[in-house]
Amino acid sequence: VVRTGLAQFLQIPEIQIRVISTDIGGGFGYKAIVTGEEICLCWLAMRCGHPVRWLEDRREQLTANANCREHFYDMTAYADEKGKILAFDAMAAVDSGAYSAFPFTAAIEASQVSAILPGPYDLPAYRCSTVAVATNKTPQLPYRGVARPGCCYAMEVMIDAIARETGREPYEVRLANLVGPEQMPYDNVTDKHFDSGDYPELLRRAVDAIDLESVRDRQKKGETDGRLIGLGISVFSEQTAHGTTADGKRRAMHEQAFARLTPDGRLDIRVGIQSIGQGLETTLAQVAAERLGIDLPDIYVRLGDTEFSPYSSGAWGSRGMVWAGGAVARACDDIAARLARIGAALLQTDIESVEVRDGGVYGPDGSITIGDIAKAYYLSPSDLPGDTDSRGLETTEGYAPDCLTGIHTGSVHATVVAVDPTTGGVELLDYVIAEDAGTLVNPMIVDGQLRGGAAQGIGSALYEEMPYDSDGQPLAATLAEYLLPGATDVPNIRLLHMETPSPYTNFGQKGVGEGGAIGPAGAIANAINDALAPLGVEICRIPISPRRIIEAIESQRK
Repeated sequence: VVRTGLAQFLQIPEIQIRVISTDIGGGFGYKAIVTGEEICLCWLAMRCGHPVRWLEDRREQLTANANCREHFYDMTAYADEKGKILAFDAMAAVDSGAYSAFPFTAAIEASQVSAILPGPYDLPAYRCSTVAVATNKTPQLPYRGVARPGCCYAMEVMIDAIARETGREPYEVRLANLVGPEQMPYDNVTDKHFDSGDYPELLRRAVDAIDLESVRDRQKKGETDGRLIGLGISVFSEQTAHGTTADGKRRAMHEQAFARLTPDGRLDIRVGIQSIGQGLETTLAQVAAERLGIDLPDIYVRLGDTEFSPYSSGAWGSRGMVWAGGAVARACDDIAARLARIGAALLQTDIESVEVRDGGVYGPDGSITIGDIAKAYYLSPSDLPGDTDSRGLETTEGYAPDCLTGIHTGSVHATVVAVDPTTGGVELLDYVIAEDAGTLVNPMIVDGQLRGGAAQGIGSALYEEMPYDSDGQPLAATLAEYLLPGATDVPNIRLLHMETPSPYTNFGQKGVGEGGAIGPAGAIANAINDALAPLGVEICRIPISPRRIIEAIESQRK
């Protein structure tokens, strides 16, 4: 993306531009765009004839870079006495800033709200209008989750509102409205295609883990310190690994992977997608090891250099394991097929009777290691039959999932909070995430993605805000005003996994990189409102800061 953007803006052939990206840490959206600073730096370097470095302080970063997620919702839900939704009417306005950030539109969030808002709920009638509002604020970028955190928050607080109006448990209202496994594959009211999953079962597991009955008993007894206890739930579907057909008629380019066996039997893999903290170096190597049976220390995954990597549209949309993992699997399958042919010839047997596994080719009467085959191919070609495949032991393969409108990952967040009505302080006492991300390649890395995303979502729910005064001046110019959750603010997050393989990917994998950040705002807001319900208080704006809690309580008392 950076190379293409620089080529377009600077009028330089792409082949003359090399972008090297080392370990850059998390991307979260800002590293998926081409910034004006990047363009100016390259222009200055060419004019000055020497390297140029860009440094900025926190004030410049907060006030001049891109931000996102200022949504305003006006919603009406129609439901029967059991909480079953009959119709849903919504209007959303999204602050899109002053201009767009390449290569995305300024309406990147607003354009998705109407389609995403229903989530995994079966709505028989639905209407939503959305507007993107141009303001004099910083441009909007595709921050982790891209419209989904706002949509999830809006829908989930409405579900709890329905529960309060009907006098039912919020858990039961959700069960009454969720899409069931018997409906899969399912096209919802906005034509979002749900490929697989069991959302009611995810909800049951999360509620069992959070121990709903115990929390309700605790609420009835009350806390000795005067704090109020609340429980909140959010359910959502993360549309992952989608191509351009999710938003238009253009087909997405295939993600590509290059694989080569070296003469000593090691595997060199190169991908264009960039690792931004999601552990692709490990998980892609695991995919290759599964396909060829080569030991992980003998597999080298190289990325982050446009000089040697295949072309890629980058790491975005929770697509890394679905698209790049699929490409690596295909490339390794192609290598395995060539190894089988050569191995069968060296073992003097039919190709139908050999199998590539455990780092070798195994036939009915013997075996040969992949390293010996590679050595024979590269260093002793005279030992091979004349019809040996001339393409070598290297290949580039592309991959796109069978469904380009997205692979849907299901998730439920449930949390218990304690709210101090005298100070407005909120403590997260317990937090559970139940996630169905299909076939898990590396559960430890998935857990890290979920916990890290949840920490960001906690920030959105309780701390992070970019206010402006009436003259358009930003009021949060340092981290003293723009608050972030610290280590002590993030609870021990308990994780539950279901694995429902997607029928549209080559080994059942689904995306999971953004989901952890989508659910917290809705779950935490619902938990706080549940805690404040005895006081007749309901807060419908995030972040729910201590000041907002105290103001809401004082307003209700008046």
